[in-house]
Amino acid sequence: MYATERFFDGNQETLQELPPVEDYEKQPLMTLEEAVKQLEPLINNCEVMALTAKRIMSHPACDLTSDEAAAIHLYTMPSSKADRHVSIQLNRALRSREGNELVPWLSYLQLFISTLKKLPSVIGTIWRYARGDVSADYQNDCVWSGFSSCIGAKSVLVGSLDKGNVYTIFEIECINGKSIRNYSECANEDEVILMPGTHLKVIKKEDLGNGLKKVYLQEENSQQHPLIDSLSSSSTTKEKYRTDQDFNATTMQSIRKIPSAQLSSKIFLGLRNIFLTISHVI
Repeated sequence: MYATERFFDGNQETLQELPPVEDYEKQPLMTLEEAVKQLEPLINNCEVMALTAKRIMSHPACDLTSDEAAAIHLYTMPSSKADRHVSIQLNRALRSREGNELVPWLSYLQLFISTLKKLPSVIGTIWRYARGDVSADYQNDCVWSGFSSCIGAKSVLVGSLDKGNVYTIFEIECINGKSIRNYSECANEDEVILMPGTHLKVIKKEDLGNGLKKVYLQEENSQQHPLIDSLSSSSTTKEKYRTDQDFNATTMQSIRKIPSAQLSSKIFLGLRNIFLTISHVI
């Protein structure tokens, strides 16, 4: 199992809304080292990995702190044991919600989600995979309960498809994706994350032949999952980017808008300065 296994775990989704995570919103924001202390039994050398991630992300972009950027980097790092990646273990806990499986993750979740919400949202086409044919499970609407790792350029993982095996390809029109390529262990994977509780509508399905099935999905702008809603909306970045991809590349164009209140304030200040200048002249 490779680090990119998180791009192929679409077959592990329950496709149903799950109950909220208890006590998640009560967790204080911690440093990454503090947030992962309870994860050591689950992730080999997790504290060492956290320190490594923090060193690599010592000068992050997008106004993130080193702890915030390192929380994303840690999510993408491989582990010494094949099935002990942070991404794999965290998503298993999110999708099961059994017993106290999520308890050790609460502090890391608080840091990780609050960081992702600071990143601009991505609008456009992204791709995700599942091992085997799971297209029959997708009939109408569905919910992905884990962090869904997708790619922004379809060609990125083509070489990872084993000939003779069966795969389901998800082509998703997203509106709230979070691009983490600037913080990932492998920037060339062009990773875009969909948040837990993402609602999706099935548009159509195709049999591409050669063991490849395809499901077209549209992200719905529905009420967010309680796991995400529990965080203060003040930390959410409203800036969005549109992705325009062909088979080989991903490009992004900023579509920033100035809020009307902010624009009115700027106009008012400008007029005020003009009037003051005129009064001095008179």
